[in-house]
Amino acid sequence: MSGVRVVVSASAGIRKKVGSVMATAGNLVIGETDSGPGALRMIQSLQPDVVVIDTDSPHGQSAAEMLEEDGQIGLVLLGTHQRREGNGPYISGMILKPVEDTALITAVEFAAAAQHRMRKMADELAKMKETLATRKAVEKAKGILMDTLGLPEAQAYKRIQQQSMNKRVSIRRIAEAIITANDFK
Repeated sequence: MSGVRVVVSASAGIRKKVGSVMATAGNLVIGETDSGPGALRMIQSLQPDVVVIDTDSPHGQSAAEMLEEDGQIGLVLLGTHQRREGNGPYISGMILKPVEDTALITAVEFAAAAQHRMRKMADELAKMKETLATRKAVEKAKGILMDTLGLPEAQAYKRIQQQSMNKRVSIRRIAEAIITANDFK
C-alpha cells in the first residue's frame, strides 16, 4: 500500500527519521508535532491514515491511550520498552528504538491497511443497520395497513411501494409516515 498519510508525534530527531523513511516508501508525512495534545488537534484537522507516536515523549503515552480507545485511526507506537498493558486491537505496531526503516514502513502500511478494513466493516455495519431499520418499519407499516384496511400482506406492501414511487421518497419514510399517522389515532 502506498501513499499513506501520516502524522508523527515525537522528538525532532525521530520526526526527521520517520519523515525520511516515509518519503522513501512513497508515503506522506502531513503533520509533525512534539506534543500529545498537538497530535490530537492535528489528527482532527488533517484526518491522517496513520499516527506514529513516540510513547517515551512526555504526552505520547496518554495520546496513544486516547487514540487506542477511540479506534478511529491506525496507530504505530515507538518506544524504548515494549508496552505491557493495552496492546488493543487498534494498535497496529509497536516498534522498539532504535527504529529500523523496514520495520517502520511495514508497521505503517499494515496500520493503514488494517484501518481501511475497519472503516469498510463499519460502513457495511451501518448499511446493515439501515436495511434492518427499513425492514422493521416496513413490516410494522404493512401490519398497520393489513389491520386498518383489511389488505393482504402483498397488497399492503405494494401500497407502500407505490406511495414511495409516487412521492419519490424512500420506502422507509413512507413506512414511518404510516406508523406515525397510526400512532395519532
